[in-house]
Amino acid sequence: MTQTRTQIFYSGNRNVSINHLINQNENKCPRWTPLSKIKNANKVRKIVSGNNHNCLIWKGINNLEFYGANFESKSFTIENEEIKDIQSGYKTYLILTKSGNVFSFAENWFNCEIPLSDPKSSNFKKIRPVPFFNKKENNRKVETFAMVGWSNYFVCKNGRLGDGTSNESKNLPVLIFENVTRVFGGVQGYAFFFTTKNNELFVAGSSQGGNLGTGNNDEQKSPVKIPNWKADDILDLQTNDNHSILITKEGKTYGCGLAGYNGFTQNKSTFTEIEELKNKKVVEYFGGTRISLALTNENELFGWGFDTDNHPTDQYGNTMILKPHKFNLPEIFQNNPSIKLKITCGTHCIYLYPSSNNYLIQDFQKLFESKIFCDSKLSLNENIQFPIHKIIVESRTNLQISTIEDLLNKESFSKQEILLFLKWVYFDEITNVELLKRIFNSLNISYPPKNTFQKDLHDLFNDEDSKDFTLLIKNDDEDEEEYEEIAVHKIVLLTRSGLFREMFENTTEESKSVKDYSGKSIESIEILIKYFYTGKIELTADHDIQLIIEELEDSIEYYQLNENSNILSQLNQIKNKL
Repeated sequence: MTQTRTQIFYSGNRNVSINHLINQNENKCPRWTPLSKIKNANKVRKIVSGNNHNCLIWKGINNLEFYGANFESKSFTIENEEIKDIQSGYKTYLILTKSGNVFSFAENWFNCEIPLSDPKSSNFKKIRPVPFFNKKENNRKVETFAMVGWSNYFVCKNGRLGDGTSNESKNLPVLIFENVTRVFGGVQGYAFFFTTKNNELFVAGSSQGGNLGTGNNDEQKSPVKIPNWKADDILDLQTNDNHSILITKEGKTYGCGLAGYNGFTQNKSTFTEIEELKNKKVVEYFGGTRISLALTNENELFGWGFDTDNHPTDQYGNTMILKPHKFNLPEIFQNNPSIKLKITCGTHCIYLYPSSNNYLIQDFQKLFESKIFCDSKLSLNENIQFPIHKIIVESRTNLQISTIEDLLNKESFSKQEILLFLKWVYFDEITNVELLKRIFNSLNISYPPKNTFQKDLHDLFNDEDSKDFTLLIKNDDEDEEEYEEIAVHKIVLLTRSGLFREMFENTTEESKSVKDYSGKSIESIEILIKYFYTGKIELTADHDIQLIIEELEDSIEYYQLNENSNILSQLNQIKNKL
């Protein structure tokens, strides 16, 4: 990705509003400001924001950065854990790890924030483990969670829904419901929604203007079922202050609650489809206190809600933008569906950033962490050994394994330092520049690396001599046992495709070929194989483009690919140019 594609954009002030996104001199022109202080934006997995301008950024596997009101930053690492998700409430951030542990990062405001332990000592200086969930008990392993204003809701193993609220007298979770699959929140909401294993949708909380979607304006102190909705149909659902927005997996957008905030000019007490978005497929939604932003699959941004900050009254004739209006994205994102965008809203600010879903990098990171199909070892100082994949390490360093061992053994590197070096080898992670420089110097490699991981893998694709496996493609003539051959690197195919991984698990190590039974054309399979190495779909005028597009779309499920959204966005871009 180029530098321009990895910028994070910000809009907001003390009283952020939809109209703040509009330049007062030009209708529907957002005021997006690039944030130069946030480095390595291409590694950002998620941004969440709470009160004022604060935001917490998740980078890499377990790295976090916190930015305060003046964008001063603090960095944190959750040691020996891999982050699964982060969420924000009004003045609290929670971190969930893949092991099911929970950590809090909160501000002590009137002694009522939510670290879930020792509330009075809470501050934005330290990330603290939440003892209730960090105990090794089966029923306390958290699988998913949501934050709703001042409260937290945790879905534990077996679908047990627990609630940690913000007051001092109740800062330990209690059991609310069982057989829960998902729970939905909002940065400043007063209600929460959840779905169950019975494919049902429930809600509980305070009601304003019908924001619970129950058909009335009654407060619900205990969860009640919302009829006519199935859990399997819901992509996302958020509740904020006095309105709730529901997005279906088909991309349809529904709102309920007070007029103006719900996307309508009148109150709605049941979820009703928003007219202005009926012909749009919404893929990303986020709401602030009283604002809503919806992003479509074509990178169109729509917004609606309340204005509290010097609204230009001659634009829409009201202090609210009652119905969704289209806003311009920053220029580098306009008309570029190949870049998947993410949105997050706090109470006073909005962040727009590109998704870091580099699926090629992710697949090789998973390979490194799983240690499957390793065919060699990196041995140092007799007592340090790492199982590795020879072709990856040698192609990234342009050195043989024996040479790497000889050069690194001349200096004293710890196991942890070599591990950091291998993370660069497998998925381009650089967490300690000085260490990497020292290792590169030992290997007589110039720093910084001239080639990125993707460039090196592309070079590997062109290296015919190192290919160690043959993919046999059945000839169109069913009466002949003839196959066309594609030379490949076995490790690349098993890393990028679940189907090939299963095939290789069922073949002997001595086997040098495998047959492809997909029935797809040789041209489509050649394009797909190159995509495995480069992350790019490349078609020419000589191809039967329509046929190849159809076959590649079908390849996503057939070959069990991780990167379906990446392939689809590229194919959509190709179709738009036809």
